[in-house]
Amino acid sequence: MNRTARSTTSLFFSIAGALSFATACGSGTVGVSGFEDAALDTYEIAVLPDDLSTFSELLDRSDERFVMVNMLVFKDMATGEGFDDLTGREAYQIYIDGLREAQMAIGSRLIWGGSVDAQVVGESDPVFQSIGLLEYASPTAFVGFAAEPGDNPEARSAGLRGQWLVASTTLNEGDPNAPTSAVPSMELPDVDSLVETTGLSEEQIGRVLDGPPDEPVFIVELLRFKNGNRSKYSEYEAGIAPVLEDQGARFIWRGSYDIFAIGAADPAFDEMVVTEFPNRNAYLLALSDPRTAAVAQSRAGGLATHWIYTAREALLTGF
Repeated sequence: MNRTARSTTSLFFSIAGALSFATACGSGTVGVSGFEDAALDTYEIAVLPDDLSTFSELLDRSDERFVMVNMLVFKDMATGEGFDDLTGREAYQIYIDGLREAQMAIGSRLIWGGSVDAQVVGESDPVFQSIGLLEYASPTAFVGFAAEPGDNPEARSAGLRGQWLVASTTLNEGDPNAPTSAVPSMELPDVDSLVETTGLSEEQIGRVLDGPPDEPVFIVELLRFKNGNRSKYSEYEAGIAPVLEDQGARFIWRGSYDIFAIGAADPAFDEMVVTEFPNRNAYLLALSDPRTAAVAQSRAGGLATHWIYTAREALLTGF
């Protein structure tokens, strides 16, 4: 499905988001850059690859472990014989259940899987409902696996409306055994204050808060750097690192977006990042921290497109 997006793809500086206050480094005026709900020029999801030459591209990769990023959209209700009264997610789960042993046999590893609550920043139709990071032993292992239909291949098309399947390279991965910080859900300031200090709109803040208030939340970010240069955004990451630590955030994974095996995006993203927060308030408090505001222009100056999702962990379920 092609869709024509708004031509603006760079982040803008929100006048309403500008606020004068004392930063962690001293007193001064800091403009808090806004988060634009930017759309892509082309946004396509599909059930099967349009061009099998993609698999040739995959086999040209180094024969080493890599990650397939799965971003899924399900049918409301499953279609096809034998799937009466099942939702699309339930039918797709039958497909996944039929693949588990085969995945284990070729040494695959699920890094993380999540059920999306909301697309907080960015504009797409439809919105992805499930995201998973599945690591394969090699491109050869993946292509061999893809040729096998599994125990219930018909369940895939019965439940899946479409997806992005993107071959990716792990750039950094968090320690899965690292303890999580038990940070209580602190009270937030009023919405007007949050708009001023975070750069999020009132509607975007509502999307963040659309979920269980006291459960961990995963923030999934898709990043496209201006002119393909990551250095400016790296300044932002360095500046917010102590803020994330104070709010009990835990880094999960960062990887490059290399090859679209299914679906398409234009302009394409460069990276994906997954971070866990102890609750939704902690994420908003991290964004509203003066230390974050002090480096917000490095985020805006370094990114051409920024999509953000909130998700809850869903190990293998519906993925």
